[in-house]
Amino acid sequence: MARTENHKERMAEALGAFLAAPPPNMPLELLEAFGNMVQTEDGVLPPRVFQEAVMQSPVAISITNIQAKILYANHAFLRMTGYEEHELIGKNQSILSYKVTPIEVYQELWENLLAQKPWNGVLINKRKDGTRYLADLTVAPVLGMEGETSYYLAMHRDVTEVHELEHQVRNQKVLIESVVDMAPVLIALLDIKGEVVLGNQAYQRLSNDLQGEEPAKLILSALSDVMGAEIFIGARHGHNFLNKEIQIELPHATGANTGSMVGTKWFSCSEIWVDESNIAVDDYFEHKEKECCLLLVANDVTQQKQQQEQVRTNAIRALMAEQQLVHGMRETLSGAVFQLQGPFNMLSAALAILTRRGEDANDPLQTALQEVLNIGETVVGNLNAALPRRTKEAVQPVNLNEVVHEVLSISTERLLAQGVQVDLKLAPALPSVLGHRYELCSLVKQLVDNAIDALGEPGVVRRELLIATQLSDDNVEISVQDTGPGMVDANRFKVFEPFFSGWKQAKSKAGMGLTIALEVAKYHGGSIEIMPQNQYRQGCLIRLLLPLQAPRQLTDEMNK
Repeated sequence: MARTENHKERMAEALGAFLAAPPPNMPLELLEAFGNMVQTEDGVLPPRVFQEAVMQSPVAISITNIQAKILYANHAFLRMTGYEEHELIGKNQSILSYKVTPIEVYQELWENLLAQKPWNGVLINKRKDGTRYLADLTVAPVLGMEGETSYYLAMHRDVTEVHELEHQVRNQKVLIESVVDMAPVLIALLDIKGEVVLGNQAYQRLSNDLQGEEPAKLILSALSDVMGAEIFIGARHGHNFLNKEIQIELPHATGANTGSMVGTKWFSCSEIWVDESNIAVDDYFEHKEKECCLLLVANDVTQQKQQQEQVRTNAIRALMAEQQLVHGMRETLSGAVFQLQGPFNMLSAALAILTRRGEDANDPLQTALQEVLNIGETVVGNLNAALPRRTKEAVQPVNLNEVVHEVLSISTERLLAQGVQVDLKLAPALPSVLGHRYELCSLVKQLVDNAIDALGEPGVVRRELLIATQLSDDNVEISVQDTGPGMVDANRFKVFEPFFSGWKQAKSKAGMGLTIALEVAKYHGGSIEIMPQNQYRQGCLIRLLLPLQAPRQLTDEMNK
């Protein structure tokens, strides 16, 4: 009795949910076995129910003997294969086999069946018309009363379309991943917590440049600074954006001695919020709120920025060259006036002495002196009238960090020729000041030129230049410090006089550089101070202060 019950269980397992039915010519004892397999509360289902269920099943079902000759095939089997029933009965199941199915697959199938185990797998079958299809096949042995294999029950379905769709999806996934991974732009996908769940090769390269620091955090922080709002708050509500430019600094950047943008990366960033459907089984029939992911795309525009910077630097260099020419003319004419003024002052003093002594007004000497003075005043007046006027320039907000970079870029050749190493300590966030941009560039360049002159003095071994910016109370401060011989206190104020230099090597070419620099600083409401040597270790330290509150002459000029 236990053997019979075990037999029923094994047959039920073989047929499973498919409710396999016997063919009409199946032996009576097997037909009775099928009829006894399923019990209900009302008794035994008639065998005809099983036969109709199998016959009408949408799954292709066949029953073979142990030699794999077909004894029965249902309607779905006939429709799928294209054969008529009389063309199949008595034929080997291999009539459907196609040669490209590996022999190992059939070996595994028969190994399972001979061990009285069901087998499931995919075969390439051939229809009557020669067309091929993928068959998801399940074969199970049907055991007799003594536990021997009497028949094989086979069920299969055409999964060709499913296979094609799966491969299309897989191919598209691989293609998309390849395109994303090889794209020249940085692409990262972040979850709602800001954690990176996907990053392409460009993203990984930037991560390496940042020495493992997460690029997305730096980019989002820079975008928040530019846009003035927290990205994960504003953008989540549909506030996507395109082509916002930001810059980030690479650690341990080199090239500061040239003032170039090496070590600075510029990106044009776009941000799109993507809704991701929930794939949990429990949520199949429910439409829950979708998860949000942030797609961050950043195009490296550093090269374009450098090219733009080069064009702008060339324009600045040309304008400053023109200004230097104008300043040179002013220096020459001012020098001539300065040189003439001395003798004329002496003549004027001599004439005044003669006049006080009560000499004869018709005295030829007095007359000659007066004529010389008159001519001198005319000449000086003509020279002053010939002095080139200041170039008209619009008042605009000026970032002094950018001015420092521009000046160093213009001074690159001279810095390299002198072997000067530049150390920049620029404030990361420096407010702008109102002023004339090119005049301020000229001002800073004069300070840098003065430092280079100091480093060219005899005996200077270590040639270093430190330029720093910071916010000092209500002023923006630029400090320029060199490692030269230092300036004696007696010259701290004289260097702002025309044609005076505190450096021996530069005396022969002394002009009005610092004089003009002081003039520009004062016009912008600022000041230049050479600090006493007892306040720092070595060299010369010059501090430039420019107020955040623009002076009246600038505001009046801007409002004209």
